[in-house]
Amino acid sequence: MIPIEQLLVKTLKRLPNAKQIKGQMLIDAWPDVVGLQIAAKAKATMFENGVLFVWVRDSVWAQHLSLQKKQIVSSLNKAVKTNILTNIHYQVGGKEPILMQSKLPAKKENWREQQLEGQILLRIEKAFENASLTQDLEMIIKSFFISQQKRIQWYRQQGYPSCVICGMPIVTAEREEICLCCKTEYHGQTKIS
Repeated sequence: MIPIEQLLVKTLKRLPNAKQIKGQMLIDAWPDVVGLQIAAKAKATMFENGVLFVWVRDSVWAQHLSLQKKQIVSSLNKAVKTNILTNIHYQVGGKEPILMQSKLPAKKENWREQQLEGQILLRIEKAFENASLTQDLEMIIKSFFISQQKRIQWYRQQGYPSCVICGMPIVTAEREEICLCCKTEYHGQTKIS
C-alpha cells in the first residue's frame, strides 16, 4: 500500500503546471516564513525558474534580507515541502506591488482559529466510515481536510472571489474568475476525478 503523502507528491508532479503551483505556494508561504514585520516591508511577487522575486521597501531591508537569504530559501522550501526554490532576487524601491491580498480587508484572525459548522465535520467523518486506513493515517487525513475547510472558510470571510465553476476561493495575485483546478480541467490539460 502506497502512503497517501507519496501518492499526493506523485500526482502533483504529473500536473502540467506543477512548478507554477509550487511557485504560488512559495509566494503564499512568504509572510508565514519571514513573519508579519518583514512581510509588511517585503512582498513576494513572482516565482520563475527557481527564483523568487521579492519587492523590498528600501535598501536597508534588502541588505537585512540578503544576509538571511540562505536561511529564508531553506525555510521556504521546507514550508512548501519542495526544493524548487534556489535563489531570491530582491527588487528595491519603486511602486509597492498591489497584490490581490492587499486589496482585501485587514486580516482579523488566523485561518487556523476558524470554527467549522457541525455539518462540515459530519461530512468529513462520514467520508471515512468505510475507509480501511490505519488510525494514524485516518487522523492525519481528517486533520488535513479540516484544515482545508477552515482555510476555505477564512478566505471567503476575507472577501476573496469564488470560482464561477466550483465555488472554491480564488487566491491569486491577479483577478480570476475560475480557480486553477477548474481552469486546468476545463482546458483539457488533466482530468481531476
